[in-house]
Amino acid sequence: MATQQSVRHVNAMCALNVLFREGGMSRADLGRVLGLNRSTTGSIIADLMAERLVIEHESHSRHPGTARVGRPGIVIEIDPAGGTFIGAELGVDRLTVVVTDMVCRQIVHRSISFDAAHRSPETGVRRIAELIRSAMASVADRGPPRGLCVVIPALVKDGVVCNALTMGWRDVPLATMLRQRVMPDLPVMVENDANALAIGETYRGTSQRSDVVAFLLIENGVGGGITVGGRLFRGAFGFAGEFGQLIVGRGGFSGGRQKPGHLESYIGKDALLAIYRRKGGSAAATLADLLGALQRGDPTARMAASIWGRALARGLVQLIAVLNPGLIILGGSGAVIFRHVAAEVTKAVHRELLQTYPAPEIELSTLGPEGAAFGGACLIHQQMFSIDQSRIAQDRPALTLLRD
Repeated sequence: MATQQSVRHVNAMCALNVLFREGGMSRADLGRVLGLNRSTTGSIIADLMAERLVIEHESHSRHPGTARVGRPGIVIEIDPAGGTFIGAELGVDRLTVVVTDMVCRQIVHRSISFDAAHRSPETGVRRIAELIRSAMASVADRGPPRGLCVVIPALVKDGVVCNALTMGWRDVPLATMLRQRVMPDLPVMVENDANALAIGETYRGTSQRSDVVAFLLIENGVGGGITVGGRLFRGAFGFAGEFGQLIVGRGGFSGGRQKPGHLESYIGKDALLAIYRRKGGSAAATLADLLGALQRGDPTARMAASIWGRALARGLVQLIAVLNPGLIILGGSGAVIFRHVAAEVTKAVHRELLQTYPAPEIELSTLGPEGAAFGGACLIHQQMFSIDQSRIAQDRPALTLLRD
């Protein structure tokens, strides 16, 4: 039989998730959703209030045109000021920090330029730690920091950056370095940036039209992520979804650290700008310059975007054939080019797929350039709102809600 402590923990996590997904509700309604009696529901709410995780207040809702009769109802909801969650992105050319509150609402966003590819890991960690501490100080009145997740375009394992190809970082103990510089007892997670974007897009239910969703994060290189039922699919060794490493040719356009022939050497931001320059664009052209030229209908920019789109389609066909996703979401600063070639890409994908094979929808991320950092904050939030298996390991056979 499960112990009282472990069952209370499971019930509390279930209650938090109901309130997060459904919003505030009465004690009676919460009890009905959880299948718990009044006494048990009251005990769970008391525990959550003691931990500053939920609050109660009078309900101000009523039917239009009617006067309130009797005592106002009491609503239980998550306390937005019950804590903060920090997501930080250590990118190739910028550093970003996002802070969310207890209902996963973004309350701080800060970003600075930073050339990580030509700076040491120590310098990168020092600068991102400064940005994190500054952001945390600005929201000190919003509750205690619940954790930090730093995302990076890299293969990551147990808080160590195994290989950040586009940055030249290898075997960097990032979690340990950040914990020393930010707050020694703060929970710190390190995650691949595309995985973080995947969670950021799906965590609040914005992409629940498909059980299987694939993500491409197009920055200087290209990362990928996969969610199944709103959870990351990591593969046997934790590195699933490295779509930037799909082989789509022999060469590529970017001459950086990307491997020739791999998808990211054809569609990463570096590759995109290389295409534009080769076709006659300015040698000093930036992504903003290219986007401006596309808006003006410049034929050189249009040609570069078309070449980029054809390469993207080749990669998507391989991804679709293996995963059969219902939805593909493109994110990152380089993904905005898709708007200008969406019809071409969709047509090319349909042409290559077997007849009657279902093609997924392809969309742009709604999160903007800070999407990966926001996803990092969501991962910490998800971790806190998940059942702690270490607390209930001894009770695995009886993880059912207490109903008496």
